[in-house]
Amino acid sequence: MLAVIIGGGRGGSYLARDLQGQGYQVKVVDRRPEVVAKLRQEIGGDVICGDGCSPQILEQIGTAKADLVVALAHNDEDNLVVCRLAKHHFHVPRVIARVNNPSNEWLYTKAWGVDVAISQVHLTSKVIEEEIGMGELVTLLKLNRGAAALVEVTLPETSPCQGKAIRELAFPSDTVIVSVIRSGKLVIPRGDTTLEAGDEILAVSTVAAEKSLKELLVGLS
Repeated sequence: MLAVIIGGGRGGSYLARDLQGQGYQVKVVDRRPEVVAKLRQEIGGDVICGDGCSPQILEQIGTAKADLVVALAHNDEDNLVVCRLAKHHFHVPRVIARVNNPSNEWLYTKAWGVDVAISQVHLTSKVIEEEIGMGELVTLLKLNRGAAALVEVTLPETSPCQGKAIRELAFPSDTVIVSVIRSGKLVIPRGDTTLEAGDEILAVSTVAAEKSLKELLVGLS
């Protein structure tokens, strides 16, 4: 699998190492020579000094064969150009972009080639607004332009799911349990995984199914 990261700052460096750990071949593009030199020491692999908005540079690094492109440039104009080229010219199946200025988030659409737009300001605001607590369904990341979301909930002692296996529970059809964190350790959810109070459940759900998901995991409020 090939991942292309445009923007090699601290975020690009951490992401590159994380993706390498997941088995990706990673290529990073940054126009700053000093950043490129540092990245080559930190992550090895292919780090190219150039303009990630250039179709020639993107072609040179094999973007047409990429499974994932992540645009982490420090201005939104560059990120949008990268996304549009990646999706509509190189036909990359998955394109993710960082939103630098929250007021520009409306521009990060499918028309510009963006599959997922990540705005740290809005994510932080949402977490504060949700007042995270036991039994609260918290939206961590909006997906598919707001039609779906990555959500988290910690099962309370009164959860109707406590002691039941996942296969026994009638989850909404448009909901997928992604992971279970138990006592700080990751549990890969399977049909025979039994849920316990205190489990942190991560799920992908459509917005329409969130209410049903919360009722199933937490109970009626």
